[in-house]
Amino acid sequence: RVLVFLTGFCAGMVFFYLTGGQNAGAGGLLDGEHLAMLQDFEVNRLGLFEYVMGVRLRQFLFCTICALSSVGGLMAYSVMGWCGFEIGLLIFTLVYQYGMKGILLTFSMFFPQGIFYCILFLLIFRKYWTSDKKCCHKEMTVKRERNRQRMDRIKTVVLGLLMFCAGILCEVYINPEIMRKITLLFG
Repeated sequence: RVLVFLTGFCAGMVFFYLTGGQNAGAGGLLDGEHLAMLQDFEVNRLGLFEYVMGVRLRQFLFCTICALSSVGGLMAYSVMGWCGFEIGLLIFTLVYQYGMKGILLTFSMFFPQGIFYCILFLLIFRKYWTSDKKCCHKEMTVKRERNRQRMDRIKTVVLGLLMFCAGILCEVYINPEIMRKITLLFG
């Protein structure tokens, strides 16, 4: 998993260098004008909540459908590689624009909601990360195993919903304040 992510990250870095940093500079990604606007930006929490909920719900449903399909493993690794590519491209673009402060700006975009979304992603695709151990002993063991599997599924669904809700709440209520404080360093 880490190898796929890092391969995507390196591909994003190579893409940045092959394009010559064209998406950086004036009018580029988070240029000085955008950062100045973020410093004084007033957030409409309800509107942001509705927007984030809609976007993340579609992503959640897409990942869930992919996890239940026959190509779930391929999709899991594809999404992981694509995320690595995007983060690599974003980090190198912002480092090109702002130096080492660009790394801080990049991480402020994903913190703290990124932690919850990563856990949720790993939960959704968990059957592709763990080995499948099948063991049949006695009939009672099989019955207990079924009951344990049901409880594990319920716990996983509840934990997944908690991670989803915590990610959205962090993205709406905590992350804008973190972004505002970080952009003050660029003033």
